[in-house]
Amino acid sequence: MGRSTHGVVTAPGVDPQAFETRVASIALCLRPGQFFTRRTAAKLLGLPNGRLARNAGNHVDVGAVRPIRPPTRQGVSGMQIGDGVLSSLPEAPYWVPSPEDVWALLAPVADLEELVIVGDFLISGKDRWAAPMSSLDNLRDSVRRFSGCTGVGRLREALPLLRTGVESPTETHTRLLIRAAGLPEPITCCPVPIESQLLHADLGYPEWKIAIDYEGQYHFEGGAEQARRDNERHEAMRAAGWRVLLVTALDLRDPRRFLGRLAAAIVAAQ
Repeated sequence: MGRSTHGVVTAPGVDPQAFETRVASIALCLRPGQFFTRRTAAKLLGLPNGRLARNAGNHVDVGAVRPIRPPTRQGVSGMQIGDGVLSSLPEAPYWVPSPEDVWALLAPVADLEELVIVGDFLISGKDRWAAPMSSLDNLRDSVRRFSGCTGVGRLREALPLLRTGVESPTETHTRLLIRAAGLPEPITCCPVPIESQLLHADLGYPEWKIAIDYEGQYHFEGGAEQARRDNERHEAMRAAGWRVLLVTALDLRDPRRFLGRLAAAIVAAQ
């Protein structure tokens, strides 16, 4: 994920100030029935859209409800949508549809995994203490309203793959890798009871006492104190009889060894 300025998430190599300036300039020209859409709307909402953002650059996506047309200007990609598809018409000064409608509007430009990542984020929140931006029922309602739109098949495919309790796009990616390998799907935000408290692993199998934690960059940037807390947490899980599997970015680049370790742990636990 790139930098975030005033809630706008941008890809590496993209100037966030230049993007904000373009968005602000175009926003002044929008009128009722027009709105920011697709990759631009996702950026403005701060949704996890790494690959989408890299493809977008400083480009701005603008939509309009028929028969209104989107503005025509250099660097703007326009699209139209039927009347009644959006849950509500976006208004000034933000001109951004509801989070669930932005998810649905991404379907023509996102692959299945990207839709699941964004959907997990919307129904989970930024962390387990933050209120989610949407709900599974709202996403289902968007799929119903977008039934005649491009990409609705991908939305329908994504819906049953969405899960709550997800704290990062990498957790979704890891879960989908495990599913794709034919292994049982782990639960998200897996509860791990220890003597004094209830811990949670990113993913896990309570029935087999297998916990899976992703060690992202922040685990290594936190220095010795962060490392100490992580080690104590994992040792507490192991002391409670759990097998703890740690996953890093290197594992996900070539997941064969991790998936082999996981398969062996499942077999041993059964």
